[in-house]
Amino acid sequence: MLQERRYERVGGRATLEADVRLIAATNRDLERAVAEVRFREDLYYRLAVFRIHLPPLRERGDDVLLLADHFVRQLGGDMGKLAPGLSREARDLLTAHSWPGNIREVQNAIERALILAEGELISAGQLGIAPRALGDVATPVTPIPGIERGTEVRVVAEVEKQMIVEALRRANGNKSRAAAALGLSRTQLLRRVRRFGLDA
Repeated sequence: MLQERRYERVGGRATLEADVRLIAATNRDLERAVAEVRFREDLYYRLAVFRIHLPPLRERGDDVLLLADHFVRQLGGDMGKLAPGLSREARDLLTAHSWPGNIREVQNAIERALILAEGELISAGQLGIAPRALGDVATPVTPIPGIERGTEVRVVAEVEKQMIVEALRRANGNKSRAAAALGLSRTQLLRRVRRFGLDA
């Protein structure tokens, strides 16, 4: 169908014309995958007619702030909350993070923060962004004001625990719904529930 723009339905006899434009996206290096015989070469060349390279979020400067403001308005509206806005510390942390999960990770961080925020400006701690590993120096983490060095991990864990408690409360104890609201699988949520001693 991609090559000839024609196809036949399963069980059908008539050859039909396909008047479509196919758009495909991936975060994989398909040229390398083709060279390593992990992706079909003929399919690759049928897809790669006009390529558009979108750099990852970490290479797009302050775009993350535009996205964060958009999600604050959109998700805040969906939750019935007035858009509280982002504090200066939250904005600094957003621009310092490398965002390996790209836009979906930004959306999840803002949604978690909105769950915790009660009308006030979203703080850096409410974003729930885990500190980067010490050996990873690609993008430095901006320290959160008022928090002593070395305590960030405990702060993030406490924020994560609060988010889980709040999500479970909003879902009336339904773990599947709470997991979906937090962007986690049910198994991931159950592991965290046990780790934080929230089984009861």
